[in-house]
Amino acid sequence: MRFIKIFWIAVSLLFTVTACETGLKNSETANMDKNNSAINVEHRETSKSLTASDNYTRLGAAYLKKNNYEKALIKLQKAVRLNSENAKAYSYLGVLYWRLEQSVPADKYFILSRKISPYNAAINHNYASFLCSEKRYKEATKMFSNVFRNPLYDRLSSAYQVSADCDFDTLEFSRAEKSYKKALKIDKTNALAMLGMAKIYYKRSNYKISNYYLERYSKLRKHTSESLWLAVNLQRKLGDKNKLSSLILELKNIYPDSVHTLMFIEGKLDY
Repeated sequence: MRFIKIFWIAVSLLFTVTACETGLKNSETANMDKNNSAINVEHRETSKSLTASDNYTRLGAAYLKKNNYEKALIKLQKAVRLNSENAKAYSYLGVLYWRLEQSVPADKYFILSRKISPYNAAINHNYASFLCSEKRYKEATKMFSNVFRNPLYDRLSSAYQVSADCDFDTLEFSRAEKSYKKALKIDKTNALAMLGMAKIYYKRSNYKISNYYLERYSKLRKHTSESLWLAVNLQRKLGDKNKLSSLILELKNIYPDSVHTLMFIEGKLDY
């Protein structure tokens, strides 16, 4: 009888331990399922935030393109609130403040975008163009070199053209010419590169080639006050009085308040 009692006590203990272990395992499984569920929900929420941030970035860029700066600012600010690592949104904010002529916040946002994505060609292109406009030429040249490392960048022609504009401003005409030619090799319809070539050849007193490039430019784009002023000076050199009169009239009528019209009125005789 004693043996039977001991046997049943052992069996009951075994079932108690097993039940406890099963209960613990079930509890652990439930906790794991709960944690996994929480992780999945968090992942879905994060994915939603990132997608929404990208969408707001695209909207902001579209408004920026249309010069609707107020709406662009609202969308881009939402984009970075949803994703503080959104490099594109920061870059567009840099462009926005640059256009508003607020160089300090523009510089801040460009730096932020590059910290997150230092090898992004579009971001480096935007920042390099800004640096050039701020006359920070050495920094701009270095930044453009980062852009040129990516031969697949879809706006490489524009990057070479803006880089050449920087070189032209610092009177580095030979280097500018090389970059303008690279821009035109990539995109034969890059009108601003053609205008740059026209300016370089004018400076070199090669007026016929300058005029050739300027005529190519005018077939692709409407004349600006700058290109018209160059055309006026070219015809002064080339001697076509009828063209000269027509160009002067066009400059005065279309751009009456421009600095180039003022230069004509003041009697300046060179580009």
